[in-house]
Amino acid sequence: MRPRVCYNCFVVRLRILTAVVGLPLVILSILLGPEPFSIFLIVVAGLCTIEICNLAPGGSRREPLVVVAVIWSIILATRYILFSAGPDQSFLITVPLVIALLLLLPGVGKGRTFVQWSWMIAGALYVGWLFGHWGGLYLLPGGQYLVLFGMIATFAYDTFAFFAGRAFGRHKIAPHISTAKSWEGAVGGLLAATVIALLVRMAIVSATGSFSFSVAQTLVATLCVVLAALMGDLVESAVKRTAHTKDAGRVLPGHGGMLDRFDSLLFVGPMLYYLSLWIGI
Repeated sequence: MRPRVCYNCFVVRLRILTAVVGLPLVILSILLGPEPFSIFLIVVAGLCTIEICNLAPGGSRREPLVVVAVIWSIILATRYILFSAGPDQSFLITVPLVIALLLLLPGVGKGRTFVQWSWMIAGALYVGWLFGHWGGLYLLPGGQYLVLFGMIATFAYDTFAFFAGRAFGRHKIAPHISTAKSWEGAVGGLLAATVIALLVRMAIVSATGSFSFSVAQTLVATLCVVLAALMGDLVESAVKRTAHTKDAGRVLPGHGGMLDRFDSLLFVGPMLYYLSLWIGI
């Protein structure tokens, strides 16, 4: 029993170390402007898509579909900032989709199955399309600080839900999908995210004189962030369960893969983007 306790402590320390190193880099990418933030989007989208493709039945890093999926995911993730996406940008969907379909042709496919194709192309959409909403949010009025607010609130929820769940977790949210996520952890994460979100808002108002959300709107937005983050976690857990694996990768010590760390952001980004449009900032 003792070695297991020591191992758990080691994992926790790795998670903390990863956060100490990674969080400042994420914040810097947001504050330095669209180009550094685009680099952040590219790195996360690319690595997450590789991990998704590796989970596919018969997946291989040498598979040409992986290259198509990764490039497509990166294009979708940066569509607002680098490609000025709009109604006339449908080629961002059409061209990669046609190229991917051509890779199913006899003589080119080399035994490639439609299941593999579907998994990898769905992975590009799952990661790239959803993650790209952060770029759209970034370009809204005051969007740079909305991104900062949204990402810090998400990380706060994830972190404190993890520790609260370990300390008090008894009632599982969806045991058939994930045995680690509990209602106690979710409540602990919500409380911490709310406090930190209000502190972030206060810091932004002190530095800039304004913030896109009022205090009441910030509270509502934080609740929406938490719900979206929880859904993102559960969806990624369902994907991993389908692939019969615990972690999506091993890039981040203590966390697993990039997808294990950023899965929440895939759902929070679209939610916060459309919520901001609805509020009318």
